[in-house]
Amino acid sequence: MLPCSLHLLAVVFIGYRPDFQCAEISPANQNSSVNSTYDVTYDECSVTMSYNQSNFSQTITSCPNGYKYNAHDDISFVTEWGLVCGESAKVDISQSLMLLGQGMGGFLCTGLSDKFGRKTVHISSHILLFVLCLVTAFIPSYIGFAILRFFTGMAVEGLLLSGVTQYVETLPMEWRFCAEVIGLVAWTTGIVMLTPLAYIMQTFSWRYLQLLLALFSVYSLVEYWLFDESLRWLMANGRLDEAEKVVRKAAKMNKMSFDKVISIVKAKMIEMEALDKENGSIQVASDPDVVVETYIPKNTEVKKYSMADILRDRLIFINSAIIWFLWVTNSLTYYGLNLISTTLYGNRFVNFFLLGAIEYFSALTEFLLLNRIGRKKTLIFLMGISGISLLISTLISTLRGDSSALGYLATALVLVGKYGITGAFSSVFLYTSELYPTNLRNSGYGYASVFARVGGVLAPFSSTFHSYVAWGPGVVFSTMCFLSAIMIFHLPETRGRELPTSIEELKMWYREHSGIQNSGTKVKKEIAQT
Repeated sequence: MLPCSLHLLAVVFIGYRPDFQCAEISPANQNSSVNSTYDVTYDECSVTMSYNQSNFSQTITSCPNGYKYNAHDDISFVTEWGLVCGESAKVDISQSLMLLGQGMGGFLCTGLSDKFGRKTVHISSHILLFVLCLVTAFIPSYIGFAILRFFTGMAVEGLLLSGVTQYVETLPMEWRFCAEVIGLVAWTTGIVMLTPLAYIMQTFSWRYLQLLLALFSVYSLVEYWLFDESLRWLMANGRLDEAEKVVRKAAKMNKMSFDKVISIVKAKMIEMEALDKENGSIQVASDPDVVVETYIPKNTEVKKYSMADILRDRLIFINSAIIWFLWVTNSLTYYGLNLISTTLYGNRFVNFFLLGAIEYFSALTEFLLLNRIGRKKTLIFLMGISGISLLISTLISTLRGDSSALGYLATALVLVGKYGITGAFSSVFLYTSELYPTNLRNSGYGYASVFARVGGVLAPFSSTFHSYVAWGPGVVFSTMCFLSAIMIFHLPETRGRELPTSIEELKMWYREHSGIQNSGTKVKKEIAQT
């Protein structure tokens, strides 16, 4: 999580655009008596020369001698390559390419993860991220930089989604939410660390900051030996010998007997199969040792699914479409708020730091609510908080005039909005993983990630949009948050439910628990009566 947050949001500092104006020009005629008749006005993107004697003025709609910044010329790639005025869109495009690369990474890497394993894709993505970020620190041109940003986005998404799937499948039901909270804490720590690092290195070239951030992923070179493949993935794909090795390793580390562990697992599997029978009878051997000797799974066929399976069933598609809209909303709002932090009232370093530090409270809220009130209610609460606070902040910013007190109040409300959207974005990662079966889980992530990039690609243009319509980003963010909170009512609650393993199981569960009017109680009563 930590390198993902560092590289996704580093553009706030390595792509910083300081205040600037056109560099000074020399009058065409160097005669001092003539020069005294010139008045030269330097604007950001133009130079105006007024002739006092003839009452005539001439405006040059460019900067012949380049630009003059209120910071050193290589504080960011913006100043180094002159990406201002007519070239300013290139800054937004470079970040959009990175987030577009995330969408491509979500589309490709998740399918590869389902096919080749979580560990393989995770490590490959992390090593690729390390190499790409290292090369970026030395790239001499904007074109090369933009291309590297695209592939960096792919590597980030491969690392991020395979990691989330890995811990969701590794941990038991009651601890999955805790891992999501810890993941958010690690992500937030990356953002919080980025601020002092950028502040300390603001007098150096942006390339040194980029190099330092790349080195945070150097441990990817030894990551192969740090963790094991997902046991669920190994079992779902019939790789039982490898699964046995993982279980033996875990048993040894926890000083338990392998046979005892297997007996417990197989007894649980018999219980789950018994629950699938229509009569609901449960037959579990009382002696675990007997289970080890006699248990044979009733169906050892490994079912393979593709992303097209999501589109075939109407209810699965509707629920997936809602999830996709949640990802669009969270991605657009989360990254948009981070990228416009320099436009908020106050110091840009302090604002970015606070926007990062507030996420610790989001993690605390997740920890307290996800298992107590469920995933749905937590998401509705957090997205509602975000929508309300961002709407009020936008109104205050629009009407505050020159009041500094109202300016700080508007910034404080943006922090509240960031608190809400961060918790919602983190929760939707966990929620999405629990809504798909094992061999379709990463593919489900893939679709969600692709749609999330719609918001991600648009997010970098929030600053440009803000410069033309100051209230525009806040209204868009808050409206989408309100719509998302309403749509979540249609989705099923996943708290306290084991992860689904097949499409058939998922369809039955969706039909019983999806819908605003349907909590599943009526359906259960009808089944019980029959």
